[in-house]
Amino acid sequence: MASNELRGRANWQTISGGKALKTEEIFAKALQIALDGAYPGVFKVDQHPKEFGDIYSKHQLPQQTLDAIYNVSITKSNGKDYQWGISMDFAIRNLQSGKTLFGEIKRQDGWIEGGNMQDGRGNAHERSNKYFTPGLLKVIREKSGISDEILPFWVVFVGDITRDPRRNREIDFWYQGFERNYFMWRDTTDIDSLLQFFEENLLDYLL
Repeated sequence: MASNELRGRANWQTISGGKALKTEEIFAKALQIALDGAYPGVFKVDQHPKEFGDIYSKHQLPQQTLDAIYNVSITKSNGKDYQWGISMDFAIRNLQSGKTLFGEIKRQDGWIEGGNMQDGRGNAHERSNKYFTPGLLKVIREKSGISDEILPFWVVFVGDITRDPRRNREIDFWYQGFERNYFMWRDTTDIDSLLQFFEENLLDYLL
């Protein structure tokens, strides 16, 4: 695509109070403003979508597993059900086609100039790999409706991890063939870089 329809439509001037917002809020607001400008009324950027909030509690285990574990009724004594699942950070929805791209924003420390390799501690990037597991990939793709050419999720990394030589190699290795599904947002004040990546790599799959 690379038509630059979105770039410049959402910058610090168009995001009221932007510098006081959390990264997740900046992301959602910037993307919504840009999409509204190019495709009025077509897209909605949701924070913390609810689709997957009970996928674990509703999952049926084999009887032999139930017989071997501490088993509880999913319905509590007060009549409400337990809800075990996942909560993703955002969903970019095409309200006309029903296609949805789900995603996460992962912040992590990293090894950069003046530091040492141990500064890259933390495993937020590894925890995001749960979306590659067969069960989660299946259920997210079913809800997404997006082409199999890409993954049905987008992970946006922020913080020093985005410049860490070790972590960049790990993440790029994991996403081989699906490089469009992750983005190193190295400067979160550079909203155009985020919008350009989204437009050039992911937007077409939502249209």
